[in-house]
Amino acid sequence: MRIAITAAEASGDRVAGQLARELRRLAPEVEIYGSGGTWLRDAGAEVLVDANAFGVIGIAAALKLFPQMLSARHRLLTELKKRPPDVLIPIDARAFHLGIGPIQGLVPWARRHLPQTKILYYFPPGSWHKTLKYTPLSGLVDAVASPFPWNASELNRLGVRAEFVGHPLLDLVKPSLPLAVFAQKYGLDTDKPLVGLLPGSRTQEIEAILPVQLAAALQIAQRIPGVQFLIALAPTVARAQVEAAIIEATRHPEVIKEQPKPSSDTRQRRVVLAEGSADALRQRQREWSEHAQPHRSDRLVIPPFAIVEDATYDVLSAADALICKSGTTTLEAAILGKPMVIVYKLGRGNALQLALVRKSLPRFVGMPNIIAGEEICRELLQEAATPEAIASEILGMLLDPDRMARMRRDLAQVRSQLGEPGGAERTAKLALSLVGARSSVELD
Repeated sequence: MRIAITAAEASGDRVAGQLARELRRLAPEVEIYGSGGTWLRDAGAEVLVDANAFGVIGIAAALKLFPQMLSARHRLLTELKKRPPDVLIPIDARAFHLGIGPIQGLVPWARRHLPQTKILYYFPPGSWHKTLKYTPLSGLVDAVASPFPWNASELNRLGVRAEFVGHPLLDLVKPSLPLAVFAQKYGLDTDKPLVGLLPGSRTQEIEAILPVQLAAALQIAQRIPGVQFLIALAPTVARAQVEAAIIEATRHPEVIKEQPKPSSDTRQRRVVLAEGSADALRQRQREWSEHAQPHRSDRLVIPPFAIVEDATYDVLSAADALICKSGTTTLEAAILGKPMVIVYKLGRGNALQLALVRKSLPRFVGMPNIIAGEEICRELLQEAATPEAIASEILGMLLDPDRMARMRRDLAQVRSQLGEPGGAERTAKLALSLVGARSSVELD
């Protein structure tokens, strides 16, 4: 049996790798190939096209990569014709899979050229929409595996077979290290506030978003003594780029440098918090409030910045609050119940493009807010994403126990709408059922 899985960016690659592992567990003889990145490759699949290389923002950046994109697409389509899969599983990526302008997407191409191949769309584009007027999937796919119950219901209403399988992130979002071990590794004083900076996984995002996050961090440090910052470094981002941004942000003639001071006693208290003690968090916040400065100092305080490579979930789990780039990370943070402010900025080169599409954007861009139907996490976008506004939101969370507790409760409600863990396994079983295959688990 042969299955092709196609992802077109980093978050899709992660879901693809998770699904490939489940397929190989249920049907060890299956041959898997497609497009993706490290996650899909590590799951034992043959990666024909490294799609992570094409994760860019805006028309101008995409045009520069257009020749390489066309070449990679041709290579993938040639292989699909040469080795027709029993099942094709596209993941998200609307433009790549459904087409844009005159360029035909992979799914309609496969429907035309691979009539015997079953098509299971996993994570359909726009699945977060609570209602659908129409769907481009009609007549193109044999089934849809959806992460949201309302999306599956809407697709079935429109005549597309869809199953709610649960959100795949529920199985993925967990730290790799115990909190005490993580804190010791990075020299963190876990009695002091920890703020996570999530700037994104693309070079353009680092350029446009990280400097604003760092400037906000410096303002927070002037108000809360001992605050520390964790920067989640995605595998697609060069560490040197982040280090250069920190050096640039901390240039100042008169500075006060703070160093982290690990403490085994406070680390133990943090473990209690990780187990869900709301009282422990309130006590820590009261202590922060007692020592907080009423105003920013004239002298620049440089707090500790820990760059954490390829361990985003550890950063999310350890942090008390997050300055989070809009995207999948906001939902990952919601699953862990982490209060956040959601930010996004595009560089000057994409400002015109943003102005043209702004009216068509949804009411909210952060997934927790979209799911909740209200702004439970403040969104600061483009010109609103200033260091002052970001710092104000984070200070409000850290120094107000009631506000922090309220956001944590709201995020728990968001988490409850994502179903139960096991989404990848349910999707793998659905894929196998499309070709009448029985898994090794069922045979046993």
